[in-house]
Amino acid sequence: MVQAAISGSELTMENLDMTDPQGDKLVLSILEDMGARVTINSSSITIKGNGLTGREIDMNPIPDALPAMAVAACFADGETRLVNVPQARLKETDRIHVMCEELTKMGARIRELPDGLIVQKSSLRGCRVKGHGDHRVVMSLAVAGLNIDGETAIDTAEAMSVTFPEFPELMGACGANMQLIEGDRL
Repeated sequence: MVQAAISGSELTMENLDMTDPQGDKLVLSILEDMGARVTINSSSITIKGNGLTGREIDMNPIPDALPAMAVAACFADGETRLVNVPQARLKETDRIHVMCEELTKMGARIRELPDGLIVQKSSLRGCRVKGHGDHRVVMSLAVAGLNIDGETAIDTAEAMSVTFPEFPELMGACGANMQLIEGDRL
């Protein structure tokens, strides 16, 4: 979803259950509120990037989406505040600190809060970053890397297999140039 929203491309996803109790589906309405075009049909969801604008987002109901939304915020005009999500520090990694650290390496103008992040629109560049063995961090950094100049190498990329082992292949099907190399780098 974030890939389509920040790249200006259009992505249609099929077989998603919008009645599922998983909170991450709120990302759709947040991206739409930020400026992406979202169309929900009975059998598919289409997201088209249309430029994003920063805003304050209460991440409490969707703490797992913090890494992806931090990446989206780097591409959104103005300032984005991802707040009210102290529990993001208690996931596979301290996702608040890790995303601040790794996106800073890429050139992000980002600041860590006790309960979230403040992100300014940033000019990111490819570099070596750490995935910290966290599947959501790895995939989010990969999406950032696909939308900037230079090569992005992410260690511990094998962590994505925890929830989404098909990620590189599906992103490739969307036109992304991504490959797993040396068994653990993306």
